[in-house]
Amino acid sequence: MSDGLDLLLVFPNNRTRAYGTLASEVAAITPPVQSGLTAAYVRERGYAVRILDADAREWLPERVGQEVAALKPRLVMVSTDHVNSGDVTKMAAATETVRAIHAAAPGVPVLLEGVVPTAYPKWMLQDEGADYVCQGEPYEPIVQLLAKLKKDGPGARVATREIPGIWARYGDDLVESVRAPMFHEVDKLPMTAWDLMPPSDYRAHHWHCFDRLDRRSPYASVFTNLGCPYGCSFCSVNVVAGGPNFRTHSPEYVMKELTLLNKQYGVSNIRLLDNVFTIRLDLVEELCDRIIAAGLDLNFWAYARVESVRNPDILKKMRKAGVRWLAYGIEAAHERVRAAVDKPSNPQIIEQAIEWTKEAGIWIVGNFIFGLPEDDHESMQMSLDMAKRFNVEWANFYCAMAYPGTKLYDQVKAAGVELPKDWAAYGQYSPNAQPLATKYVTAKEIVAFRDRAFREYYENPRYLNMLEKTFGRNARDFVGRILAHDLKRDG
Repeated sequence: MSDGLDLLLVFPNNRTRAYGTLASEVAAITPPVQSGLTAAYVRERGYAVRILDADAREWLPERVGQEVAALKPRLVMVSTDHVNSGDVTKMAAATETVRAIHAAAPGVPVLLEGVVPTAYPKWMLQDEGADYVCQGEPYEPIVQLLAKLKKDGPGARVATREIPGIWARYGDDLVESVRAPMFHEVDKLPMTAWDLMPPSDYRAHHWHCFDRLDRRSPYASVFTNLGCPYGCSFCSVNVVAGGPNFRTHSPEYVMKELTLLNKQYGVSNIRLLDNVFTIRLDLVEELCDRIIAAGLDLNFWAYARVESVRNPDILKKMRKAGVRWLAYGIEAAHERVRAAVDKPSNPQIIEQAIEWTKEAGIWIVGNFIFGLPEDDHESMQMSLDMAKRFNVEWANFYCAMAYPGTKLYDQVKAAGVELPKDWAAYGQYSPNAQPLATKYVTAKEIVAFRDRAFREYYENPRYLNMLEKTFGRNARDFVGRILAHDLKRDG
């Protein structure tokens, strides 16, 4: 093993698998912030660290394997995702990357971390080829594992529960562990290692830059809070933590990172990675006041829950601070459908939040899911009709998937429902996408409805006229280029 590099963090490439023909021009290239935070934490403790973002470089697994063989790191950590509930398609790329590394550099141990590895560490060791799995947040477990590998050499063996969070495989021998403790004092985390993943390598979502399509890069993402206190049954964002949780950065911490990104790296387009940015409105208001006072020219987008937006004044202040987009998880129009997945948002509250947000001059991303367990043809049509009535600046239409690690996955698996056997089948745009069937609608009908809904929404003259009036002809033409890509579906 090389004394020069202790840890290589790899973010695998699944762009084409996840986005198909939309990958080259349309899809965002998002920075793997979890890898950047882990790299900064490990480096701060004296280890030599590098990040290889194969997704941004569009490197296939074989090319990653060759790089690992050349670098000879003490340990490779392949990350899936902590942020997006739906990015289970990253697992296919992760598994292929692990196998390519083993083929090209057989002496280098590989660790898997992320949502699915945390949920099913034994599965990852037995079937997906990992030498180690991190169950839970990787900061301290990786440091302790590196210390052991550095002290005892590549042949070192981890004992059962010796390092909380680290599961291991030695041939056919599996070594179990327990979930790593949560890192509670998050202001003590170092900032993301942006020097190892420069923002110039990344590109914002197209809709995020409808008013500046020629300036989608550089792009960055930051947390103001971590975790989520809610427990929606279809969502996997709390799997790494082991359940609902919520930890906040101070406004001072966030401002330090925003200033660095803006002044040193020239970043204005920023995603606030929080699962719900608007939970602590006192912290939101203080952060907005600081951004306004500092005169930073920023273009944020963030997630919010409609019930967390409790007055129009905070929205106006957010807009002044640069929050130009809010994404609301509306999910479904029918209250019965929302209640069945533990998201019983009041319809009046939804209407009020949309109205206030528009009045504040903040553009809206509406997220809708077709095929939730209580969905039928009528309720799915109600959701599409709601989206068209709101006429938001961007709408995401998803098929309901039982993602591994979620309560919904466990429920339907226990009920004997057939689940995807191929990681790619969890991809929203995959040819073999396999959403959940409901009691009323088949999986193929759900996929067909979703694809029809997308076209019906974005070909609607009312939407296109609003888009051009708001953002100009370039935005309307960009949507036209998206519509020119026909999704290829099996069957």
